[in-house]
Amino acid sequence: MTENGFGKRTSAYDYRVTGRGGQGIVNIETSERNGQVVATFQVEATDQIMLVTDRGQLIRCPVHDIRIAGRRTQGVTLFKVDEDERVVSVARLGDVGEADEEEGEEGEEGEEGEIADAGDAGEVADAADAGEASEGGDDE
Repeated sequence: MTENGFGKRTSAYDYRVTGRGGQGIVNIETSERNGQVVATFQVEATDQIMLVTDRGQLIRCPVHDIRIAGRRTQGVTLFKVDEDERVVSVARLGDVGEADEEEGEEGEEGEEGEIADAGDAGEVADAADAGEASEGGDDE
């Protein structure tokens, strides 16, 4: 997903494994049209994503409606934003089926989505790992 509202789905098999001296792999073409990458994450066809802009617009989009494209393509428009507006956050909402929409369903209501913000993805994961490491083992 890019800051100008463009995105795509790509198979994980399109990405090669790089060695220690690898130079990286291009995921999506960044250009003036697309802007910078805001978020990348794995999704299932039954998931939905929620996009938020810096001006407070919010859209919810089913993943199965997003076109599958090659690894090095520019993507398609997922969210039309104004010229001075940018997508700042994308959240993955887990499998949202008909059973989840009914109230009173046990075990399904409390499921949280994964959130990916621009620049925070690595910091959130590092903070979670550090929190798990510090919780165990201090029995003084």
